[in-house]
Amino acid sequence: MSKNVFKDLGFDEEEAAGLKLKSYLFMTLQEIIRKSEMTQAEVAEAVGADQPKISKILNGKFNEFSIERITEYIQRLGYDLHISAVPSVHEHGKVVTKKRSLAKT
Repeated sequence: MSKNVFKDLGFDEEEAAGLKLKSYLFMTLQEIIRKSEMTQAEVAEAVGADQPKISKILNGKFNEFSIERITEYIQRLGYDLHISAVPSVHEHGKVVTKKRSLAKT
């Protein structure tokens, strides 16, 4: 077993890396929404979407959202995204995720 469930499910390395990144961002968005104490309608207004889209996010409809849309929603909810790239010790780079920390400063 690898550290990437998508690779274990048979996706090629590149696609598995993209899906791992997208799932990390998606779970972060879900956590932000749940911790916000806003209603789905209030979240929808804040991100410029409709309430059914927020319901889909909270119900895990991962495939209905692009990475771009997910990151846009995160930013509209008042969060910065920190992304970095470092040289890999492997032949091909990996997507490495850290434990999500949503502390607002």
